[in-house]
Amino acid sequence: MKIFYTINPHIENLSMNTLIKDFRYFLQKYYRKTIGPRYFKHKDRQFQIGIFPEKTKKEIKEPHLHMILEIKLNEIKKFQAFIKSQFKQKYPSTTDDLQFITHTEPKVWAYCLKEDLNIITNSDLYIKANNM
Repeated sequence: MKIFYTINPHIENLSMNTLIKDFRYFLQKYYRKTIGPRYFKHKDRQFQIGIFPEKTKKEIKEPHLHMILEIKLNEIKKFQAFIKSQFKQKYPSTTDDLQFITHTEPKVWAYCLKEDLNIITNSDLYIKANNM
């Protein structure tokens, strides 16, 4: 099942690198919990993911992440709850939004690509995980 997931810590002028690094760390914690401590050896059990960082265009810059994930239906709630709780511990004002992608997928991709920032994929996360 494909989902469109947005996580926004609502922190003014938060560094995009910090936000991405935090998400990567929380995702690794999730994998350690669900797959095991050697999760990096099981790429086939990790989600297909595309992360689209976005900076708001308002005067107040609140960077946030949009993601498109390929995830099993029975894992969606567990994943969302875990990631949101991790963000809430670090950034108490965090909000999130989850939508299922159906026939409107081209609209979702168009929305995500409008920012024209680097897209982060599984291979980027694999490389970073091995270098940490």
